[in-house]
Amino acid sequence: MKLLSREEDSISARLGKLYDAVETGKINLDDLAPRIRELRDRQEKLLTRRSEIELAMSDRKVELADMKLVKSYVNDLRHTLDEGLLTDRRTFIRSFVKEITVSQQEIRLNYILPLLPDGLIEESVGVLPIVRYGGR
Repeated sequence: MKLLSREEDSISARLGKLYDAVETGKINLDDLAPRIRELRDRQEKLLTRRSEIELAMSDRKVELADMKLVKSYVNDLRHTLDEGLLTDRRTFIRSFVKEITVSQQEIRLNYILPLLPDGLIEESVGVLPIVRYGGR
């Protein structure tokens, strides 16, 4: 959005300079007409694009989840992780953790959040300098 504003300001400033040049008689209007038309067309396209972006942004609505439902999911998950069988815990973790890569410099965890369909997220966490890499 800021980029559009800067370009709009730039075009307005250019048009202002061209109009000043015509008004002071430094340049003939016939010589500048094509350039003025070009800048006005560009300005119109920017304004149209700005309107499209603002409309798209206003259409975004955040729907909050029901707190009771979220709490019930959290309690169920907590119960599974705290008291569930080892196989249940592993199955749950494997349902969203796709890969863990460990190197001397970093640990890379690739996972998919259950709430975001097709939303692969990658996080990198550096290994602390006090930790010695000893393999498995």
